[in-house]
Amino acid sequence: MKILISSLSNRIFKSTVPAAVLIFLFTACSGGPNSSMPEWLSSYPSSSSFYVGIGGSNTGNMAEDREKAAAAARADLAAQISAQVSSELKVSSRASSEGDFTESVDRTVNESVEQNLKSVETVDTWFSPDQGAWVFVRLSKAVWAAIINEEISTLTLRANTALRPVAEGNLSEAEIMAALGRARGTLLSSPWGLRVKDETLGSGGLLIDSVDGRISDRTGSLSVKAQVSPPVIKFGSEVVVSGKVESGDNLEMGAYPLVLTSLEAGTVQLTTGPDGVFSYTLSPDTTATGTFRMEIIPDLMVWDIPPGGFPISRATVEIIVNPVLLALSVNSSAVGELSTLDGAVGDWISDLPLPAETVSPGEGDLDLEFAWTVFDFPRSEKLANAPFITQVGAVLTVSRNGNTILVREIDAFKDGGLDWEQAHKRAARNLLKKLAEDPFLSGELVEAFQL
Repeated sequence: MKILISSLSNRIFKSTVPAAVLIFLFTACSGGPNSSMPEWLSSYPSSSSFYVGIGGSNTGNMAEDREKAAAAARADLAAQISAQVSSELKVSSRASSEGDFTESVDRTVNESVEQNLKSVETVDTWFSPDQGAWVFVRLSKAVWAAIINEEISTLTLRANTALRPVAEGNLSEAEIMAALGRARGTLLSSPWGLRVKDETLGSGGLLIDSVDGRISDRTGSLSVKAQVSPPVIKFGSEVVVSGKVESGDNLEMGAYPLVLTSLEAGTVQLTTGPDGVFSYTLSPDTTATGTFRMEIIPDLMVWDIPPGGFPISRATVEIIVNPVLLALSVNSSAVGELSTLDGAVGDWISDLPLPAETVSPGEGDLDLEFAWTVFDFPRSEKLANAPFITQVGAVLTVSRNGNTILVREIDAFKDGGLDWEQAHKRAARNLLKKLAEDPFLSGELVEAFQL
């Protein structure tokens, strides 16, 4: 039976079963209370004046067990307090539903218990070689209330100090939101912040509810308007997104933060001027071809305010980005028979991931010339059936309005055949195949389109 008890207790101590249940299991498995076992181990103590905690450990090491049992007892004590605090605060304020509230309470209570160990009284300890070390601790409810009241007083002072300029007026919208955000962050930094009374904003209720109400009023009164210029562009061109944010109370906006988002351009943070006007130039590398929408909304996260819980005004604009018209010409003057591969060159260009549409020479925004280069190796006169060996390369030139903006020499490919025409075409086809696998070439061309 002793072995059974020891094994069971080792498993129990690693669980999260409440101490009262542990004691019941401990007593039941041992066949009834041990004659030397203290009463608080057979019947979980309760008190109207104290929070209590009981913990045990049975590793076989007496010194280690005493230390672990004391820590487990404090954890049990904190769990009793956490359960009561969570229950009280969840019905006191709507802010208690934000995030993992119970986890926050548990963490804060545990920290408070550990920081106030001098107030935690060890009532009794018990050790058995078979059943390990057990510790019984308690904390005066009056002392705990004093600890919490001191914390609430500190939070009250900090939060109301942050809000005083709001009550006094003469702030811009951005300054009001910054003050509300600071106060809100202070109140939510501790579960006890949900008990702070409103001494500044005049609601007479809980300060966190007054702050959230003011935030809702402010964000709900905003109007965000935006436009793009020009609304239709070519890839590589700049586009300006501009607009204005206005307050329903006609307050000066100040440096109000906004966030501009789209699937294509990602997320951009910007700030209004004092009059609420904003403007942002999208550079060529943040646009893509096609039609896409951009949304501009107030960036409440700058003040650590989650946007999901408050009314948000937003503006949506649409931008059409057309592909670049690329006039392709193939120069086969080096070897005439390569002109039969003009279509293959065009197919290669079309298959590249480029924001471009291929058109005839003279009709494009950009000109792309593909010029073959050929070097034929001399044949051996001593071998009647010597192969025809050649080396075929190319030069890519991109220009706009006659001005060259990119020149790229393509490494030559060496091959052979039964005659010069066969050798040239085999080398040229292998060169195009190698180009199709080049991971850098399309990136260089896209950069050229943006110049």
